[in-house]
Amino acid sequence: MKGAGALFLVIVILFLSVASGLFFFRYSDVVRQNEQLGEKLSLALVELKKARVQIRSEPGGEPFPQPNWKKLSTKTRPEPRSWLIENLLSRQDLIPWEGIYGGTMKIYDPTQVWFVGPRWCLTWVEDGHIGGYMLLRFDTDEGEPRWHLLDSELSD
Repeated sequence: MKGAGALFLVIVILFLSVASGLFFFRYSDVVRQNEQLGEKLSLALVELKKARVQIRSEPGGEPFPQPNWKKLSTKTRPEPRSWLIENLLSRQDLIPWEGIYGGTMKIYDPTQVWFVGPRWCLTWVEDGHIGGYMLLRFDTDEGEPRWHLLDSELSD
């Protein structure tokens, strides 16, 4: 009986040794793959940064045609883009949807406001549960900007 218990203990130890060895080799492989992916990600980020710099340095370097910011600037509003974004962020009456689950639909992130063409703006609106895009037209002739909702679409 003593010999059977010792044999069982040796088998368990061998099994645990093999299992831990396999686990170690698999872990080493995952660490190596992670390092390779990290290097690839770093290279991709460098390429993305170069592409962004190149796009902005080329004539018409914005991804979309932009409004004539110089024409829209005045002494009271030297930064018309910021002025328009601030005004738009305060305008919840333009949003065609109600929030759900107690959320409030609004533009939470100013970087999610894109100006397209001479007088249009595309923006992302959300309440934390649902969200969608709005296409707006703006006019700045009478002091405060006037916004007109042209189209909207909830995202899936």
